[in-house]
Amino acid sequence: MVFQTLNKLKWTGRLGECAVIFIDRGSPDDKKEIPGKAITEVKRDHFLFSEKGDETFIPNHRVLEIRLDGKPIWTRKTRKG
Repeated sequence: MVFQTLNKLKWTGRLGECAVIFIDRGSPDDKKEIPGKAITEVKRDHFLFSEKGDETFIPNHRVLEIRLDGKPIWTRKTRKG
């Protein structure tokens, strides 16, 4: 669903308005948030984003949440037990 959500935002012209939260080891709480406008490419199993001139590959399985206008539009389901 990460791909479908990001791809829909891309094709409706709203990718730049979203925020993506993903697992990033070494960041506070092992989470990082990036603005959608930093995303340079959306693929079926990953996306790329640019930050300070460096492009970073993020597999979709590391995405925790996608927000639009500050509200979650996609959240990873957590397993119980």
